[in-house]
Amino acid sequence: MKTVGIICEYNPYHAGHARQLSAARRESGADVVIAVMSEHATQRGELAVADGYVRAEAAVRCGADIVIGLPFPYSCAPAEFFANAGVRILSAMGVDALHFGSECGEIEPLKAAADRLYSPEFCEQLTAYQAAHPERGIMECRAVVYEQLYHTPLPGGSNDLLAMAYLNALDATGSTMQPMTIQRKGQAYNETTAPWAGQYPSATALRALWQTGGLESLRPHLPSPVLEQLEKAMAQELAPLDAIRLTPAILAFYRTASADTLSLCADMDGGLAARLIEAAKGATTLKEMLSLAATKRYTAARIRRALLFGLCDVRPEDLRKSPAYVRLLGASQNGCAYLSSIRKTCSLPIVTKPADIPTDAPSLRQRVLEERLEAHLTLAYPTPKTAPYLTKRHPYVQK
Repeated sequence: MKTVGIICEYNPYHAGHARQLSAARRESGADVVIAVMSEHATQRGELAVADGYVRAEAAVRCGADIVIGLPFPYSCAPAEFFANAGVRILSAMGVDALHFGSECGEIEPLKAAADRLYSPEFCEQLTAYQAAHPERGIMECRAVVYEQLYHTPLPGGSNDLLAMAYLNALDATGSTMQPMTIQRKGQAYNETTAPWAGQYPSATALRALWQTGGLESLRPHLPSPVLEQLEKAMAQELAPLDAIRLTPAILAFYRTASADTLSLCADMDGGLAARLIEAAKGATTLKEMLSLAATKRYTAARIRRALLFGLCDVRPEDLRKSPAYVRLLGASQNGCAYLSSIRKTCSLPIVTKPADIPTDAPSLRQRVLEERLEAHLTLAYPTPKTAPYLTKRHPYVQK
C-alpha cells in the first residue's frame, strides 16, 4: 500500500486542509493518507479548539485514513523540533512521501533556501548576530543574517519556513520520504480577518470568528462532517477548549515559581523566566500577563510556548529527543488494514491506551510530560474533567 504523510494541526480542519489532503492523495498516488496531528496543544503555544480525539474523528470523516498524535511537547515546539518529530513518526511508519503546503509552491527553491538556513555558516553568523543584538527577536535576526550572507530575502511565509524545517528534517534523519508541496491559496497562515464564502480561510481567522460569531458562523468554511463533529463536541461540553479557564492555576504557579528553577525549562533563556514571574505578579488575567511579558524580542508564540513548558517542566533535552511512542487517534477501515500490515515493521510503538505505553525511561518521561499537560487541559473544557479523563478516551474507528 503506497502512503503519503501530512504533518498538521487541523485546528479546525477547513476547506484549505481538504484541498491539500485531496492533492496529497492524487499527486502521490497513495492508497493511504496518514496525518500526524498535534494532539492537544499547538505550535503557537495555544490549546487546540478541541482535544485530539475530537479533531481526529473529523479528519477521518473528511478523508484521512490514519490520524496519529504529534505528542506534547513537540506539538508546540519551534519549527525545527515540530518538523523533526513529525518526520521521525512518519518515517517509522514506512511512509513513502511527505506532502505539505507552502507559499512558494516549489520544492527546489525551498530546498536551496533550507540548505542555506541550516548550514554551519549561517548558524555561526546567526549566533554572532544575536549576541550583538540581544534586543531583536529570532525571526528578525534570521532574516537579516540570511540577506547579508546570500544577498536575497529569506522566504518569509509561515508555511515556507515550516516547509524548510521539514526538508532539513528529512536530510538530518536520513529519511527516504519524497517531499511534495502544494502552493497555499487564500488567507495567510496568521490572517485574523473573517474570510468570505468560497475563500480558503486561515485557521486563525476561523478561531477568531468562532469566538465572536459562534460556531454557526463557520458553516460556509468547514466541511459538513467537521461542523457536525464540533457541534457534537459542544453539546457534550468538550469544545471549545479555552486557556482563560486556567488563569488562576497559571497565575498561582508563576507568582510562586523560582526564576532559577524556571530558567532550566525549554525556551526560558534570556531572562524570560524572570519576566514571566514578574508579569504574573502584576497581572490579574492571563491576557494581561501575556501582555506584560511581551517585548519586541519575544514573539507572542514564544511566550505562550514558554508558559506551557514552564507549567509542565519541559527541558531543552526533551525537545531534542525522538518521540518514544505515538498515540492512534483515529482510523478508517483502510487505515486499520495498513496499521495491521506494519505491526511488525513499525519502529515506534503505536498505542491506543495507557497500558500499551512501554516502560523504558524515554517512554515514561514522554508520558509524564503528557500527563502534566493533560492535568491542566482537563480544566480548560467548558465543564472541567478529572485529570485522567483523556486516558479513558478511545481512537475513532470509522465503520
